[in-house]
Parts: sequence; C-alpha cells; structure tokens
Amino acid sequence: MKKLIIIGASGFGMEVLWLAERCGRKILGFLDDTLEKQGTTLLGMPILGVIDNWVSYDDCEFIIAIGSPRGRNLIASKMNQLGAPIFTSLIDPSAIIGKEVSIQDGSIVCAGVICTVKIDIGLHAIVNLNTTIGHESTLGDYCTIAPNASISGNVTCGDMVEIGTGAKIREKISIGSGSVIGMGSVLTKNVEPCKVVVGNPARVIRSIE
Repeated sequence: MKKLIIIGASGFGMEVLWLAERCGRKILGFLDDTLEKQGTTLLGMPILGVIDNWVSYDDCEFIIAIGSPRGRNLIASKMNQLGAPIFTSLIDPSAIIGKEVSIQDGSIVCAGVICTVKIDIGLHAIVNLNTTIGHESTLGDYCTIAPNASISGNVTCGDMVEIGTGAKIREKISIGSGSVIGMGSVLTKNVEPCKVVVGNPARVIRSIE
C-alpha cells in the first residue's frame, strides 16, 4: 500500500490524520500552502511543503482534508493541472456500508456513518461523523455532509452541496449543485442550485454566485 499525504494541515486535517491511522494507513505528512506552517509539524507529522510540491511525491497517494466543497474542487483542479495525482478514499472501520454503495476516489467517510443500500457518493465528498444516508440516495462530487446529518432515501445532492451539522433531509428531495443547507435545518422541499437554505421548515435566504 502506498504512503499517504494529507492535503491541508488544519483542524479537519488533524481529524483525517486520525481517520487514516484508524484505517491502518502509513502517513508521510501534510502539504499546505500556508507559509507560516512550512517546516513545522502537526500532531507529530511534518509539513512537507506547499501543495504544488505533490509532484515530488508522485509515488504516494493523496487525500484533500479541506471542509469547503469549493476549496476541495480548486485544490484538486490545481493538482490535476500539474500531473496525475492518485487520490485515495478513507472509510472509517466503524462505518456501516450496505449493499451496492459506491464511493468514488478522494472521498472521506468518518466514524459512525451509516450508508444503507444503493447509494452513490461522488469524487472528493466528505460524509462526516454519525451521518446517516438512506437508500438510493446520491451525493455529487465535492459534497460536504457535516456531523449528525440525516439524509433520507431517494435524496439527490448535486455537486458541491453542503449540508450543515444536524440537518434533516426529507425523502425524495433534490438539492441543486452548490447549495448550502444550514445547521439544524429541516428540508422538506427541493432546492434550486446555489441557494442558502436554513430553518425549520427550511427556506431560501439568499443565493450564492
């Protein structure tokens, strides 16, 4: 198994380091563009350089530990412009993954997650702690699902959707690409692309460019 480098030496990067260790991965260190972090360590792991330095470690695998969907998208695009990085997925040993669940490269599935059956999770998605995803649901590329979210069956999330901590999504809901569902919201209606939706029941409060 190849050594792993974590992209992003921040709070979520520390959690991904812990997850990678739980998965039995050998971690080489972090890459991060913050100049003040260069030459330092995080939880005992070295900051190996800025993100563009990945080309010097093309014998390793990579995981992007950035919470923002748009941030992960930008970093993955930037890395792909310089070559062909190998992105891996991390699935915590405690996660319950049912039949016919597809999880694409670069995605992160944290401790306590339950994915039931016939679920598709796209590239570079994050499914955070104790989230549940019901049957026949789809998460697009670069989605971020915060801890304790509940996604019912037959829910479709477009690319770069962000669902906040503790949000609840009714069955057969469609969430357009780039939209944000606020923390603790209860979503009962479809959401158009690039909208911010909050409350119980959740309502659109603004648009995102």
